[in-house]
Amino acid sequence: MLRMVIATLLVLAGSAVTWCQIPQRTLQPTDTTAQRPPVTLDVQPYYGVGFQLGFVSGVGFSFRYTSPQRYALEVNAGYITAGKNRAWYSFGIEGQYQFDNSLDSRFYGLAGLGYYADDKDSVGNVLSYPTRLGLGVGYEWFISRAAAIALEVPVTFFIGEPGVQVFPTVQLGIVYYFR
Repeated sequence: MLRMVIATLLVLAGSAVTWCQIPQRTLQPTDTTAQRPPVTLDVQPYYGVGFQLGFVSGVGFSFRYTSPQRYALEVNAGYITAGKNRAWYSFGIEGQYQFDNSLDSRFYGLAGLGYYADDKDSVGNVLSYPTRLGLGVGYEWFISRAAAIALEVPVTFFIGEPGVQVFPTVQLGIVYYFR
């Protein structure tokens, strides 16, 4: 019991010594009413090119326009062939609204629409649910001043001849921004 009391006193004494060593400027209350400096994406429009992998707005190359009014529009398209009898392709569009934008990340809501195809032996699309519609959120981490990795989690509506199926899905992307 005595050891526990001594250990507690040592921890409290160490905390007091540590607190006393904090510079006084860091103990001042922060001004939360001050305007934050504008982030570059907040001031002028930006464009981006990259690659998207997902079930809502397409798999393939992407082009993005980001406006200073917190809106972004992304177009995705891709085509892969496996010989003369098989091809996969998709194209889609995605709208984004930024909830938060900082120097190293972006948090946004998204709505997307895409069309996916598996053309086998030239008989047309053999996918049961080729049209996709999704609503969700995304987070983008800037890995440099201009490049970012995106993770999106939409609820996806798979629409096709048999009806509609709904699943949460994940989309990944990488984009390089420029003016």
